[in-house]
Amino acid sequence: MSKAAAGAVIAMFTVGAGMMTLLGAVLGSYAEAATLALVGVGLFAGSSVLGSGSKVTVPSAGMAKEA
Repeated sequence: MSKAAAGAVIAMFTVGAGMMTLLGAVLGSYAEAATLALVGVGLFAGSSVLGSGSKVTVPSAGMAKEA
């Protein structure tokens, strides 16, 4: 994992902890679900931005076939 990706993950979880504190008073018991959703979206967006240059290619031959 690159330093930028590790920093992005740490930043998103720090933001998530802050959101739990702020949303706890507003949303009550739904704060955890809302925070997890927002952190998940942030991690997905960060992964998309940081990994945009690396494409995963599937080899055309040698793939296992499902039964």
